[in-house]
Amino acid sequence: MRKITQLAVKKFLNHENFRMGNTDVWSGYECSLTRITRLSLHGNDIATKVYDTIKIDNQGWFSNTTKERLNGLLHSLGRIGIQQKNYKWYLDGKEWNGEEVELLKNNEWEYTHP
Repeated sequence: MRKITQLAVKKFLNHENFRMGNTDVWSGYECSLTRITRLSLHGNDIATKVYDTIKIDNQGWFSNTTKERLNGLLHSLGRIGIQQKNYKWYLDGKEWNGEEVELLKNNEWEYTHP
């Protein structure tokens, strides 16, 4: 795992702001009393944390960098992560189209927009 990914994931999980290269972590309040933390790559939010709920989304970018950043987060949470086979992505062993999902316990996940 690249150093930038390690730092970004650590800051994301600790609700701390961070910026390096093409990666940002922003933590704060948006029109509410609820703290929101966002992990962004090239300005696209690829992970969001509110309380203990984490959602991920590749924002339509099936790039190695997007996969690497998300895998850094997923592996730090003890999850299998994203693998790629025949140009398809698999999240925790199940085919994933990259759209926003909420990470659940026991390596399960569900789409947030059915």
